[in-house]
Amino acid sequence: MSPDDAPDDDDDGDEPEKPDEADKPEELEKPEEPEEPEEPEDEEPFVPLGSEEPPALPANEPLDAHAAIARSLYSGPGLPRVLRKEARAFFDGAMYAYTEGDLPGARLSFLAVAAIGDPDTAPAAMVFLGVIAYRRRDVPEARMWFTRAASSPDQHWALVAAGELRRLG
Repeated sequence: MSPDDAPDDDDDGDEPEKPDEADKPEELEKPEEPEEPEEPEDEEPFVPLGSEEPPALPANEPLDAHAAIARSLYSGPGLPRVLRKEARAFFDGAMYAYTEGDLPGARLSFLAVAAIGDPDTAPAAMVFLGVIAYRRRDVPEARMWFTRAASSPDQHWALVAAGELRRLG
């Protein structure tokens, strides 16, 4: 018997030879189909900006540019909840920045709130935008924001803005 004919040391002949696990072709795993997330029932459907009708102009109100802008910012109860939450988050961030003395950061966040037009936060944002403009010594811009806030449907912030306009003279 030649050395080439000798049986391997690790092969005792009882078991059939198993391929090494490294030699096995890897089984391809099927990627699982992502489940479509179910929309919570309490969520409102997505409504693109500008797809809703603007609020109607009251018959007895004069056609004032500032009042028209304030009405266009007030989107009424039809504002999607997602935008209301976003406006609230921007408002909270703006108030934090304002109290920390970061007026440029607060101004940007207040501008976002005013642009969203949430009736709960936009009038206050317009008043704070007026205050920030006044602190920057930009009286025409301050007057513009106070006038818009004074024309808003929120009576509290309209009164505050009217007081600031009287103070500006």
